[in-house]
Amino acid sequence: MINPIDILKFIRNKKYSPITAAELADHFEISDVEYRRFCDLLQDLEFSGEIVKIKQKQYADPEKVHLAVGTLECNPRGFGFVIPARADGGEDIYIRETDMGSAMNGDLVVVRLSSPTQIRKKRREKGRSVSGQVVNVLRRANELVVGTFEKTKRMLFVAPDDPRLFRDIYVAEDVSKGAQPGDKVVVRVIEWPSRHLNPEGEVTEILGKEGDPKVDLRSIIYQFKLPHVFGQKVLKETKQVPHAVSEKEIQNRLDLRNTLIITIDPEDAKDFDDAVSLEKDKNGDWRLGVHVADVSYYVKPDTTIDKDARYRGTSVYLPGEVIPMLPEILSNNICSLREGEDRLTKSVFMTIDHKGYLVKAEIRHSVINVTKRLTYKQATDILKNETDINISDEAVAMLCSTAQLAELLFKNRLARGALELDLPEVSLKLDEHGYVKDVEKVERDISHKLIEECMLLANEAVATFMFEKKMPLLCRVHPEPEEDDMREFAEFIRGLEHTRIDPFKSNHLQSLLDKVRGRPEAYTVNLVLLKSMKQAVYAAGEGRHFALALDHYTHFTSPIRRYPDLLVHRILDQYFAGELSSHLVKDAWIHSLSEWTGHCSMTERRADEVEREITKLKLLRFLEHEVGKIFEGVITGVQEFGFFVQLNKYLLEGLVHIRTLSDDIYQVDKKTMSLVGTRRKKMYRIGEVVRVKIYKIDFLKREIDFIHCGNQEERTKHRKTRKIAEDDGE
Repeated sequence: MINPIDILKFIRNKKYSPITAAELADHFEISDVEYRRFCDLLQDLEFSGEIVKIKQKQYADPEKVHLAVGTLECNPRGFGFVIPARADGGEDIYIRETDMGSAMNGDLVVVRLSSPTQIRKKRREKGRSVSGQVVNVLRRANELVVGTFEKTKRMLFVAPDDPRLFRDIYVAEDVSKGAQPGDKVVVRVIEWPSRHLNPEGEVTEILGKEGDPKVDLRSIIYQFKLPHVFGQKVLKETKQVPHAVSEKEIQNRLDLRNTLIITIDPEDAKDFDDAVSLEKDKNGDWRLGVHVADVSYYVKPDTTIDKDARYRGTSVYLPGEVIPMLPEILSNNICSLREGEDRLTKSVFMTIDHKGYLVKAEIRHSVINVTKRLTYKQATDILKNETDINISDEAVAMLCSTAQLAELLFKNRLARGALELDLPEVSLKLDEHGYVKDVEKVERDISHKLIEECMLLANEAVATFMFEKKMPLLCRVHPEPEEDDMREFAEFIRGLEHTRIDPFKSNHLQSLLDKVRGRPEAYTVNLVLLKSMKQAVYAAGEGRHFALALDHYTHFTSPIRRYPDLLVHRILDQYFAGELSSHLVKDAWIHSLSEWTGHCSMTERRADEVEREITKLKLLRFLEHEVGKIFEGVITGVQEFGFFVQLNKYLLEGLVHIRTLSDDIYQVDKKTMSLVGTRRKKMYRIGEVVRVKIYKIDFLKREIDFIHCGNQEERTKHRKTRKIAEDDGE
């Protein structure tokens, strides 16, 4: 089969003129048997933005014909950007709503770029990057849309839940399935939008009434196209999964069933990926063991279960609900490291000296039997000597020693330049119907840090081992931030704190984070720093992790819930079996990892977004009956149109619109990161503690609006003062 590089060289040649797929096949002497695969290859190159198809179905070099391929990301306000598919595709391309054609958010599109003259003019006038017009849609992302069914005198339509799909979808009565106004429905788009017409569709499923927790959950699952049901083929294959560890397999492994091993997990956890042990060797060094479920023993490559797990990419943890990557018999049973049950594992043994530095590491296939399962709260209470839980003295001593070791590892991590961001989260406690009955802040206490440090070290040790043994690498990469972004962060801090920092020195950044810890503006500083840095992603090949200050890092410790970890386990399996000595096996890994890592990065981002959206929606439902009540919060951002406030108790952010600040005319002062009144000089600054009243909740947009209470209180105080003065005058 022809190499894609040869195709690109040919098409990018100066003498090349656009020709069809058949003509390209003739040029490369592709046989009739290989022609279908050749066309698939051309489509792959087209979808990746390397080539484009123009009139008469001819293929061309995108740059020569002023076209680009990318994904359209729309803004709820009506415009959008196309993110180039090519890694070297340059800046995002601005698209006006009138230039989107039939494209919708998430579609893979072909864009005609503005001419160089127009580009320069736009940059001079607005500082905006390249603009363009969508001329073709290569792949639709919104065949099914979830939204609220509505009815007017003249028409039926569905208002999409996703605000980035900013056009309602018209529905004819004969394809409405009897949906009633207020129903949450799934609609299939049958006519795509044009410049002047909305899309048209047909209702395929009625989910239920707006406001029902189960409907909310299903709506968001549909909105994000989250796979959530295991197919019949997967379930059939799970019947072959053994329910217990075989004696024959135990004979081939390091037997650790009599070793003191504990797990520490959330109270409601059901899948236990990892466990720890700790001993002192004859030299007085620590021997830390991290024992991880050997999922690759049970889930073999290219089985139906494996393909489904790869498609899902990760488990998704939602309030009161888990959408697992693997079926329950694997995730909650034979792979889960449950107390008192034999389980197959991969164990990473790390020798650590008295200063907390890694001396050596080894990886073994093993079998364990967890001695004690602890929750984070139980472990913390034991470490604080505040519990009467039934646990042996040996286990308590090991837990205390592991906590001491974790503290050393943490200090060494910061000393080498790692960053420790502090972004609190909330835990929603639900009743039996799925409604929120209580909200608690998640405290990252000593037990969380204990497990985190052990897992970080194990992941580092495995990544270093794989690098040294020249295995195919699947890394967890956190690229260096852009200089401009970090300079903007430094300017932000200067305006907020009147403090100068060098944003390119990690010790300056960590000192800043330590300084603001516990202060009202801490969340905002941590969040802005996080947004100033690039996203961590999965990558094939070498790659540094900026925030951890590590040259080699991977994800190994959670193969039950993350597909990249399962892939790392398989690479290790083939190394220990001697199979990686084959160049064919190595090349197969190298070829496939790039595709899989990109997919896994996407599924990870999707899972995070789903979790944020359902948490936000549940909080909004919880506060629906609190409209008019007053809460305390912190100003987290200022804009020309108002300032954002995060409620302290719920970590929910909403807007105080500038039109509600009627006591003055306010303008943004970027130097002090505040809104400043032009007459009275009153300021609303980032980090300021304020009291706000819930004014309005918009469930369609999933937004909450506040009114600042200070204005009303000040007016009341002013009236009282004036009345006293008038009385005194009388």
